Amino acid sequence: MGAVRYSMAKMAGFRAGFVVAALVIAAGCAARRPASVPAEAAPPRVDDLTALIEQGCYRCLERAYELAHARGAQEQAFQSAVLLVLRSKELGLPFEEWRSKARASAPEGDAAALYLTIADAVPPDRLSEERYAQFELGLRSSRGSVASWREALQAGPAPELFRSYLDLALVCAFGRVNENAQSYTGEIDPVAGVPLYQYAVGICDATKAPRLQAMRAANPEFVDADYALGRFLIEDPASGDQEGGLRRLESTAAAFPRSTAMKVWIGNTYRGWEEWPAALEAYDAALALSPRHPDALIGRTVALSQLGRAQDAITTATTVIDGGQWMVGEAYYWRAWNQLRLGNLPLAREDADRARTQMANARVFVLSGVIEWRMRRLENAERDFQQAVTFDLGECEGAFDLGIVRDELRQVPQSLAAFRQAGQCSDLSIKLRREAIARIEAGPGTPASRDRDAARHRRALHELEERRDEITRAIEALEKVAKGSN
Repeated sequence: MGAVRYSMAKMAGFRAGFVVAALVIAAGCAARRPASVPAEAAPPRVDDLTALIEQGCYRCLERAYELAHARGAQEQAFQSAVLLVLRSKELGLPFEEWRSKARASAPEGDAAALYLTIADAVPPDRLSEERYAQFELGLRSSRGSVASWREALQAGPAPELFRSYLDLALVCAFGRVNENAQSYTGEIDPVAGVPLYQYAVGICDATKAPRLQAMRAANPEFVDADYALGRFLIEDPASGDQEGGLRRLESTAAAFPRSTAMKVWIGNTYRGWEEWPAALEAYDAALALSPRHPDALIGRTVALSQLGRAQDAITTATTVIDGGQWMVGEAYYWRAWNQLRLGNLPLAREDADRARTQMANARVFVLSGVIEWRMRRLENAERDFQQAVTFDLGECEGAFDLGIVRDELRQVPQSLAAFRQAGQCSDLSIKLRREAIARIEAGPGTPASRDRDAARHRRALHELEERRDEITRAIEALEKVAKGSN
């Protein structure tokens, strides 16, 4: 029979509670103060601890700690160190050194203990390797503690700006900030206008990006802000300035070379653009700092896979698997994908089985089905492709593969049904790709960015159209067979 030849499937401001903002946390904490961007910011006086802390850039806080420590100003040394713990977490930097300095300089009393507890509880940047270590140590607090901590922060021996920053860090980690025009009246107070406070509000979520951008423009030394601004631009498909976002990421990565998270973000950006050599370079830079960083290892595995370096990809995926905890399912998937590419079918089968114990989705079943097809276990392949389509009706490749296998099993009506489903799926995918290209060409962004994004969709569209032609030929061939048997 063999009406169709199978071609291998692709594997592919606000102010927290002290004067006037509107704060909403998931559990419904009361909200209080918005902050407005100051028109201009005077540079800090290098001998003025208060001015350095208010200015709030990372290097400003480092200088504040040095001065306070040298002068024996214990409380200001403690406050600077606690702020640097939080700032290091926000920037994906190692924070243990500052945590130790904060504890060493902590004044006696319950207030300092509370501030240290809050600093410990706030999670690091989501692409920071320290995120995994903190999770393992169980340092992240339960949401039930946040409300009581915020209440305790309403008063205390520390300056209001310091307590406000801790409060904002809690809200942004475990909830969200909400503001409206009715949230405040009268003149804004000095605490809300300082750069450190503006930064704390601005990094909370993308809706605060204009505020953060204005603060950054007024404070050239505050390169720290470029990390959040870059992420906001890249994560917003309507921003039209993803290149600008990448430039900001590269700006902060150059200023903070110890941040693995920034390098992973750069790698992920290039990965999204399907610029695989640049993605690989960024992941390698991240791994030079943190050799077992799970996100960087998986990103490197994918980049190597797309570059055709199957054995290197297998080696990198194995590093993740040997770690035994994070992203193991993804690692097994990509190791199986590359073993299949190399024709190592028994090894591919073992890894695909392990991947299915870690995660269940359509692409895992498509990969499993291709392996079974290559091993000529057609009934098993049919089962896997059917499972893929059951998981996701938009799994066009799975439906196409299902038609192939059923044809080889001489199940003409069932094969024809699968190919028709694959055709409908492909038609919709082609339509959506064309619409995406039209939106990109008419949308914001530079000519270079529009060309890049449209080219990515055109590559996918070309593959879809080729597949649609195969499906059409398969349907025509099977319809002839069906007519001849009647």
